[in-house]
Amino acid sequence: MKNKQKSRSGCRTCKLRRLRCDETKPACRNCEQKGFECPGYQQRLQWSTKHERPWNATTSGPENFTQLVTAASEVISQNVGGPSRGHVPGGPASSIGSDGGESSGRLTASPSPGPRSDISADDHTALVPAIKRDDTADDAGDIQNVPEAPVLQPVVNIPSFLIEHWFKSVCGSWSALDSQDNPYRQLTSELWSTSRPVFYALQAISAASLVERLPHVMRETAKAAPRMATEAIKKDLIAFFTGQHPKFPSELLLSLFCMSSSMAWLEWRELGLQYLRQARAVLKALETWNLDEKEKKLLQFFNGCLIYEEMLRSVVSENDVDIKNMLSWPEPTEVSLVTARPHAWTGVSSDVFRLFGKAVALCRRSRTRWRHNAGTSYKVLQGAMKDIEEATAIEEALLAVDVDQAQQKRVDAENLALYDTTEAYRLSSLLQLYESFPDLVTKRMPALGDADGSVVWSTWVNPLALHITGILEQIPVGAMQCIQPLLCLCAGSGLRFESKFDMATGHQDYLLNAVQGGKSPSPTLATSTSPEPDVPLLDSSFTDVSIKTSQARRFIMDRLDQLELSLPPKPIGVAKQLMRAVWNAYDAEIGTTKKTHWLDVMSITGLHSIFG
Repeated sequence: MKNKQKSRSGCRTCKLRRLRCDETKPACRNCEQKGFECPGYQQRLQWSTKHERPWNATTSGPENFTQLVTAASEVISQNVGGPSRGHVPGGPASSIGSDGGESSGRLTASPSPGPRSDISADDHTALVPAIKRDDTADDAGDIQNVPEAPVLQPVVNIPSFLIEHWFKSVCGSWSALDSQDNPYRQLTSELWSTSRPVFYALQAISAASLVERLPHVMRETAKAAPRMATEAIKKDLIAFFTGQHPKFPSELLLSLFCMSSSMAWLEWRELGLQYLRQARAVLKALETWNLDEKEKKLLQFFNGCLIYEEMLRSVVSENDVDIKNMLSWPEPTEVSLVTARPHAWTGVSSDVFRLFGKAVALCRRSRTRWRHNAGTSYKVLQGAMKDIEEATAIEEALLAVDVDQAQQKRVDAENLALYDTTEAYRLSSLLQLYESFPDLVTKRMPALGDADGSVVWSTWVNPLALHITGILEQIPVGAMQCIQPLLCLCAGSGLRFESKFDMATGHQDYLLNAVQGGKSPSPTLATSTSPEPDVPLLDSSFTDVSIKTSQARRFIMDRLDQLELSLPPKPIGVAKQLMRAVWNAYDAEIGTTKKTHWLDVMSITGLHSIFG
């Protein structure tokens, strides 16, 4: 035996006896010589923990989360028609009938197997058990019985996994300000185990946040969960508007805002307006209710959420009703300086967001009017004069806003970027007004006036855009990141070059190819007189402002690249495409009197999404 080769394949008998098997079929020669019945050459599969990876992830969800998930899953499962052995992701979700049950393919939580709190949401390999070939088995079982491979079972309850992912990851990235005092975190902790709309909406938003990074695991669930959430929301809406739901509808509003935000994560063109309009209707109805103090605070909080969500749509919605609604928002009531008070979810003051939304909606209405009317008429000019009057009122309100740095830091001591972000949104509102209505600048500073508006842009708009970019540079990429993409777009919309520099072949940004990483061009480039077309030429008009504009453009794209790694990537990818398209349009107009508006580029290209 010492000199015989050991077998790592072959029949079971030869492996146990550590003999080399010739694998002759139907029976090997060793078995025939010994008079054994050869068991054949099937390989055996067995469970192995050899290659499993330990996780020490900490959860920011409720205490005793595992026990809560198991108990709540049982309750929810009973409410939707009893426990099910399948957990989705397979099959389409059916509509919820009048009795509250579903037919086949329902998205439901199963009480078995229990959730695993040690699974990382970022590593989908935890969802599949490890298997390996049995190469060196040495058990002394009956060699005549060929063992069967065990049936692989899922080790994760998908709904419970998604809800846990909400608490660990999504809630923090979805909220500009997040802590244990975040109303959304508090409400979901209280409601997810008892409310069907919340139960399904949290699964929908969690699956939407993972589908791009784990497509083969989450694709079907990401399709099914929104349908289940929508059906549950519909039933609660009917109950609310028919008086069957007499208490404050926290779970309904929470679910509507979750759904309105996450639609663009699945399909970047989806704006979630159907959910947002229902939220607006619910909040309007609540204004007639007799609320206690706690409910009044909740109403104020959700109204602030509505302002933020509608502000995001003011940038991209083509619907006249939505634009009209945004322009109907009242101005801040205080005559003197308005103190910008932080909002518990968005961070930035609702007053600032309201003014930003009104400013952008007004700019969109103005640009739409000019795009659809090639010539001028009395009606067009009358509408333009009305736009300037409204823009003046919004500008004065923005100039009256006082962003109290001391108060911002006192309210949120751990996030010192709150002041900078609020100020950046206030200045971005003014930037959009000045881009669309240059008369606002010449009205205050007549010396800057010019027929084509070029002096206004170079001496007012571009410097303001550079200043906003400088503020963005002070904000860490991980601070209030969900409201940064729109700031990047707004700042980038003001970055034009004064003159054209043929810095490289092709049609890409001129200075971006020569000024790398904030460095100025080399002296050899600046003094080159070579007539060769591939050698860039610079003249004395290569100004410090041009260099700063180039550096600002590069920072904007770098920041969007970073945000794309931590936020749902589809909307950020659209923002990057839009920004490049806008700059290409700007660069094509260098040296001409034409001034393309960035909102026109967005409308023409269709590159719009929810940039927040």
